[in-house]
Amino acid sequence: MHRIALAIAKGANAGKAKLRDPSGETAPRSYVFDEAFSPAWDESILTSTEPSRWVPMWWRLAREVQRLHAEYDAIVSWGEKLSLAILAQQQFASVRKPHIALMYQFEKPNIRVPLHIFEKNLHAVVTWSSVQRRALIERIRFPPERVYLIRHYVDQVFYSPRPVEQDMICGVGAEMRDYATLLEALRGTGLRCHIATDHVRIPGRFRLLNDRRVAIGDIDARSAANLTEGRMSLTELRKLYARSRFVVVPLLPSDTDNGVTVILEAMAMGKPVICSRTRGQVDVIQEGVTGLYVPVGDADALRSAILSLWNEPSRAQQMGRNARAYVEKNHTLEKFTATTRSAAEASLDGRPAPETWWE
Repeated sequence: MHRIALAIAKGANAGKAKLRDPSGETAPRSYVFDEAFSPAWDESILTSTEPSRWVPMWWRLAREVQRLHAEYDAIVSWGEKLSLAILAQQQFASVRKPHIALMYQFEKPNIRVPLHIFEKNLHAVVTWSSVQRRALIERIRFPPERVYLIRHYVDQVFYSPRPVEQDMICGVGAEMRDYATLLEALRGTGLRCHIATDHVRIPGRFRLLNDRRVAIGDIDARSAANLTEGRMSLTELRKLYARSRFVVVPLLPSDTDNGVTVILEAMAMGKPVICSRTRGQVDVIQEGVTGLYVPVGDADALRSAILSLWNEPSRAQQMGRNARAYVEKNHTLEKFTATTRSAAEASLDGRPAPETWWE
C-alpha cells in the first residue's frame, strides 16, 4: 500500500466539525471517503484561512500540499482549481510526487489549456463521466491507460427510501438547470412541485471565471399556488425527495454530467428521474427502467412524461425500486471510495486503466 494523501477543496466548509453519524440518519457520511486517504487535507491546514485579495485559498492550499511532499508517496486532488494549481506549481518544484486528479470536465478552455501545458505533471486522472473521458483522450491526447473511469456516488444510507405519502414532485439543483422549461411544462397541470433552489448557475464559456447566477423569480415571474421554490437543508431535502412521486432534472445543453448528484440522490431514495437528454448526462439513468429522458428544452415532451408517470403510480413505484437497486449495486459511497483508492494504487503500480468502468 502506498502512502496516498488527499487534498480536497471544501471552500467555506473547510475545517468545520461535521456530525459523525454512521447510521446516516442525521447527516451524510462524508468522512468515509476522506478516511480512505492519509493524510487528508483541506483549506483548514493553512496558517490563515482569511480570504486574500491576491492569493486565493486554492492556490495557497496547493502550495502547502507541495511543501508537505515528504508526508506522502502520491497526492489525490479533488477540485478543478486546486488540481490545476498543483499541476502548475509542480512545474517549478524540485520534488514532484505523482499527482492523481479527480476531475469531470476537460473541454472548457481554462481547463483544457492548462492540462495541455502541464500534462507531464499529471500522473493519472480519475473521472466519472464517460463523455469527458473521451474528450480528455481525444482532444487533449492524454494517455487512455492513465484515465480511470469510475462510477459517481451517493450516500445510500443517508438517502434511503422513506414510507410517506407521495403528493407532489420536485426539481432540485442549480447548475445548468432549465427551470423555465419545467415551469412551462407544469403550467395548467395543477401538480404540486417544489424547486429546491433559489437560483440557477450557468457557467460561462470560461468556466469558474464568469459563471452567471439567475434568480428563480427572474426566470418566470408568473406565480401559481402549486409551485414553490427555495433552498433546503440536507435533511429537509431528504423529506422532499420522500414526498415526491418522482424527481425532475431539467437541464440546459451541456457536455458534462450536470445533475448527476441529484439524480443519484433521488434514485437512492427510490424515486425515478425524468431528465433532459444532454450530451453529457448519459451514464446513470436507464431509459424506461430507472427513469425517462426527454429532449432538451421541449416543454411539451416534458409535460407528457410528467403526466404519464404521475398517472401511473405503480409504474413509478417499480421504476423507483429499480433505481434503488441500481444504486446499491453501482453507486454506493463505499464503492466510490474503494474504486477511487484502487485506481490510484493501480496507477502507481503501473496497471493500465481499462476501456470500460474500473471496478
